[in-house]
Amino acid sequence: MAKHTIYTESPGDGQHDQGADWQNGDIAFLKGTEDFNQADYDALIESGYLHQGATRHPVIILEHSKDYKHFLITTVSAYCSSKENDFLPPWKQSIHRKKSQRDFRAFNGSEKPISRKDYLELVDGQSFPKFKTSWVYTPVSYVVPSSVLSEFDKTIVRLRMDQMSLKSLLWDMKRHRGFAFRWKNDNVLRMLGKRLPTNKGPVSIQASASSLASDSKPATPKPSKPAMTWAAVARSPYSRPRSPSPQPMQRSHPQNPARFVTLRPSKSQAVQA
Repeated sequence: MAKHTIYTESPGDGQHDQGADWQNGDIAFLKGTEDFNQADYDALIESGYLHQGATRHPVIILEHSKDYKHFLITTVSAYCSSKENDFLPPWKQSIHRKKSQRDFRAFNGSEKPISRKDYLELVDGQSFPKFKTSWVYTPVSYVVPSSVLSEFDKTIVRLRMDQMSLKSLLWDMKRHRGFAFRWKNDNVLRMLGKRLPTNKGPVSIQASASSLASDSKPATPKPSKPAMTWAAVARSPYSRPRSPSPQPMQRSHPQNPARFVTLRPSKSQAVQA
C-alpha cells in the first residue's frame, strides 16, 4: 500500500485500518442516505452537519484521521450544468448566484472560474466521465466515517488527483475561516467520540438599580433664587422715585379775567422737563 500523506494532526489513535485503503487525493463516492446506517444518518444528516444534496457524488479524499476511520472530503459536482444549458458553469446560474466565482476550482475540460488559476488535474491523464462539468466549491468540506464511502464505479480504475493539484486545492480551501475548524467542529467531535470543549463564554454582569444610581454622576442642584434684600431693593430701577410730571400752566382769559385757560406744554418742553 502506498504511503499516506497526513496534512493535519487529526484526532484519533490506532493503526491503519486495512479495510479502509483510501489515500489522500483518491476519488471516492459518497453513498446515498438510503445506504447510511442509523448512527451515520443521525450524526451527518439529522444533525444538519452534512447537506443531503452532497450525497451520491464523487468526492475527493483530502485528509484522514490517524486511524483511517474518518476522512475529510469535498464533492466534485456538475452543479446542474449539462448539454441542455450549454454546459453553463455554476457561477453563471441564478440558482448559485450567491456563490462567489473565485471560490470555484475546475478540473481539466471544464470552464475555469478564473483564467489565471490552473486546472485541477488527475494522474496519468485520467478524467471524470463528465469532464466538461466537474467543479469543486472550496468553502465546503466534511468529515465523514469510512462506512459512508464506496468506490466511484463510473470508471474502470480508481481516479486519483495529482499531488500538486491537491496541494493547490488545499491552499485555496485554507483561505476560508471554517477550514481551520474542520476537525474541531462539535458534530465532528461527537462523531469521533471526543469530549466537547467547555466554553462558558463571557460572563455577563448586570448591575442593580441601586449600584447604577450610586455610580452615576450626581445631579447638579439648580441654584436657588437669592433672597431679596433692602440693598437690592434700593438698587432696583423700580425703586427709584419718578420725576414729577410737568404741571400745566394757567392764565386768565383776555376777555374774561375770571376764566382761566389751561396751557399744556409742548413736546419739547415736556422733554426738557
